[in-house]
Amino acid sequence: MDRNADRQSLDELVAEPQGGHLLVRHRTEPAADAGPRHPAPAQLIVLISPRARQVPSLVAALPALLRPLPEGVRSLCVALPGLAADPAPVQVLAKELDIEVLAPDGEFVPEPAAAWYAGHGSGGTGWWRFRPDAPPAFAGARLPAPRWEGAVPVTAVPLDAATVAEPVAAGILLRSVDAPAAGVGHPAFTVPVDEHFPKVLVGGAGPVPTPAAVAAVLDRLAPVGPVLVPVDPGASSHVWQAELALRTGREVLFTPGVPLGPALATALTPEGEPLFQPFPALLRQTARGGDQQVLEVGPPPTGWTRSGPRTYRLGAGETAVYADVVPSGLVLRPASPECAAEIAPFDPTGWTLTLGTPGDVVGLRLLVAAERLVAGLDPGRRAVVRVRVGGELDEQAGAILHRMAEALPSPRVPPTGPAPAVPPVEPAVPVAEPAVPLAEPAPLPRPPVSYAAPPIATMSSVPVSTVSEPRRPAEQPVPEPEAPAAGTTPETGQVPAEPVVQAPVPLENTEDVPIAEVPEAEAPEEPHPVQQAEDESPAAPVEPAPVEPAEAAAAGGPAKPLVPKDRPSTTAEQNRFAVAAGEAFTEALATVNAALAAWPSMRQGDANEAKADYVAVCLYLGRGETGATQVNGAVRAGRKGPVDAQLPCLVSGIRRLPTHRRAVLRQGRVGESLEHQSSPGTVLTEPGFLTGSMDLDVTVPGADLDVLIWPASARRTSELMISRPMNEVVFAAGARFKALAVRTAEDGDDDGEGGDERGEGVSAPRVAVLFRELTPGESPGTELDERDLIVLAKLDRVLASRQQGGVRVVEDPEVAARLTTSLLEWQPEAAEPELAGHAAAATR
Repeated sequence: MDRNADRQSLDELVAEPQGGHLLVRHRTEPAADAGPRHPAPAQLIVLISPRARQVPSLVAALPALLRPLPEGVRSLCVALPGLAADPAPVQVLAKELDIEVLAPDGEFVPEPAAAWYAGHGSGGTGWWRFRPDAPPAFAGARLPAPRWEGAVPVTAVPLDAATVAEPVAAGILLRSVDAPAAGVGHPAFTVPVDEHFPKVLVGGAGPVPTPAAVAAVLDRLAPVGPVLVPVDPGASSHVWQAELALRTGREVLFTPGVPLGPALATALTPEGEPLFQPFPALLRQTARGGDQQVLEVGPPPTGWTRSGPRTYRLGAGETAVYADVVPSGLVLRPASPECAAEIAPFDPTGWTLTLGTPGDVVGLRLLVAAERLVAGLDPGRRAVVRVRVGGELDEQAGAILHRMAEALPSPRVPPTGPAPAVPPVEPAVPVAEPAVPLAEPAPLPRPPVSYAAPPIATMSSVPVSTVSEPRRPAEQPVPEPEAPAAGTTPETGQVPAEPVVQAPVPLENTEDVPIAEVPEAEAPEEPHPVQQAEDESPAAPVEPAPVEPAEAAAAGGPAKPLVPKDRPSTTAEQNRFAVAAGEAFTEALATVNAALAAWPSMRQGDANEAKADYVAVCLYLGRGETGATQVNGAVRAGRKGPVDAQLPCLVSGIRRLPTHRRAVLRQGRVGESLEHQSSPGTVLTEPGFLTGSMDLDVTVPGADLDVLIWPASARRTSELMISRPMNEVVFAAGARFKALAVRTAEDGDDDGEGGDERGEGVSAPRVAVLFRELTPGESPGTELDERDLIVLAKLDRVLASRQQGGVRVVEDPEVAARLTTSLLEWQPEAAEPELAGHAAAATR
């Protein structure tokens, strides 16, 4: 290149520090503030002004402009759109400066909240890495690359005939195939990027994607703990969210609209227009389609201040009035130590202002506070508010309430029918949850693989265990879970550990594989509690303390089984368990360390917390007083187990493990096992932890009965317990199982008596009973329903395959005992919940 041109370029350009960056501008341009930008450690960001981009030989002039580089800089990010489209000059720049250079091959979204996205939809493929002595390499679509970068695709992927998954800056947009593609300027690109978890945007132009399609994506992103962002209000409705939770089998974290910034979101109309800003900023749809819970809240209304994790306050002292943020809106209450319970789910068409809680007297002070709150609302919130009386009005309340209602505009939702003159005032009545059917999911088609470099990072990958969860503020309360009904599965969100950044891989062939049966790791549920705020009550009533056997005997009755409470363990419990288990804890810790080395995604932000829970699982699957026989025996007798704090750590460890969604094998004896004596429609229960085999080609000595179960809460232990004679699963405590059928092989088939001790020539037993695990809260009938028949057909196919092949004998007596323990015909309502101090759980 002409040296005179290079000299002229140098004379025209200026490189000057600007905060933590370096700005290259034309001498005729005024210095401008480029805004905050936080580079990665040891990285220098070089910003190029619009006028400087027009200077010939800009790239050739950069080495002289940038020398000397600041001490400690090992990477250079040159923010010049399209720079990497011609690799040769960038390679020269890297060699002359002897440093790594990052550059985009197209445009990029410059807002800091977009993490400088340069991928699909921006006109390029992403950021490329140039090193002095290496060819260019793809560095990712976002800079700096968030932890979940490798978990999302880099180009659009069809999910089914109606839905497309398209990458955007914050994560993925799931839209109708008929909707226009997202590009720079699309509302999806305004959603802030979070370093810790991807956001799954749902909706936009065209029909709302089905919960089945969204569930498939959430299952594949489970290791990085995604957060749902409904763009279309249809994806915010409770019915839609409940069906999604049913399909995924876990809780769903979602924003009540499109986020505009930290703790701020806007609900949209079906046309994509802003409707109102909900007071909740992040919600949890509990697993199996139950209640919703508030995790984060937005800024307080005018004149109010924050008072606790999800409460606003007006005034101080005994005259203060509190506004608790609930999914449906706000609940005003007088000063009291308890927050309002979660009343009703989020409604994308408007919000509810509830006056008082049951038992409160709604008087002058409360209504004056309500009037002040309404007066300070923005027009969007005022237009869609509904007033509901939750307590009892006193003599003065009626007139003030009427005056407040007259000050409000007529609600503009729902859109059908004439609008009332004043917002409706509703009585305090419970809101019933809609029944959400769980239909059989449709097959997931195989998307075409025809993309050029860079390689495609997709949502299909090798199975890994999943224990990660999105980051949450330390002060955020998590409402105490309810005492589990039979079959309760721990279903909560996850805090991500450092994810494994893997090279992008091609899409796997998932053709003709139902979503619920894709053999991938499923996200376990929330491993860490956050301490309950002092001014917040649990989301569920507090149950009585557990009844010990001695107390039960004194009361004149047998001890009731103790159902371990579905919750994470606390740091104090983990420490007590480590001390009580002694050398057994240390020995099992070696197994856990080996598993974490083999499966990095099982790690937590604080590895010690995860290790204690995993050790409890290892000891449960071992021998002695910490083994399954002793633990389950104690639970059935109403005790907490022989080793202090093992029970809560075991529950927490099981919920960290990946879900198993295929048939599970157990065994027993004909005429002795209660399973064999159960007619179709009978419900059996295990108050403790039931163990089964993932391997369907095994049998144990003395067994002449197969028990095949289609699971709902089973967690596989194969990633944790490596090289075992049999890969086992563990069901959640209190799981319930509905008998579907008894099958007996026809005469002339193998007698299934067991063969020789080496397992040669051994066949499966002739008799088998088939069960379906019930979902929490499910009320099964005595007859087989449609879901039962679907599962029965699957189990019949599994049974036919098992009986046609040989099986191997597993002789370990502890394994045999775990596999053949008979279930109980027992009503969980009669059990005592194990509370274990959850309300005082330490913040972790």
